[in-house]
Amino acid sequence: MKFRRVLKDQDHLWSVVSEDSDFDEFSLLFEKWNNFEYLFEFFSKNRNREDLKAYFGIEIIQDAIEDTFEDAQTLEALILDLPYTEELDSLFKPLGVSDRYALSLSREKARNWNRHDHPSWLRVYAIRLEENAYIITGGAIKLTASMQEREHTNLELAKLNQCLAYLKANNVFDKDSFMEFEELGS
Repeated sequence: MKFRRVLKDQDHLWSVVSEDSDFDEFSLLFEKWNNFEYLFEFFSKNRNREDLKAYFGIEIIQDAIEDTFEDAQTLEALILDLPYTEELDSLFKPLGVSDRYALSLSREKARNWNRHDHPSWLRVYAIRLEENAYIITGGAIKLTASMQEREHTNLELAKLNQCLAYLKANNVFDKDSFMEFEELGS
């Protein structure tokens, strides 16, 4: 598994590098969420269209695409722009109850928590190394109550769990041990 700094001059935000390309998961997410064709295809799938209507009351695909463009821009700014990037703990929240009580390396999710009109369906998933230090493993358009309900969100859960297991297997338990591991792997 490979990792890349999201911000070259910062030591608190990394992203997993996709196995099938040279792009990191963070970059791939926002590329997809800003791509009309990708979003049109995603929201046109029957299950996603049904979920969009059932959970969010949105029936027009163009409205969902426009909301996604707007939300992606806001979420990316919340993660990357100062002063937000220095306060990632206010953006990322534990994925579940067990993560809330994890002593080290918890699974986390970020979204635009203050979105108007309807809750944000965009999620960025990460492993929290320690206070304000995260490794982004991926993200998804989450239209259902749980990640297990749909294949694409279940895949993101598997990526989170795979990264967590990889870090633990390599004795990574905080930012310092991660950076040491990265230096040895380089």
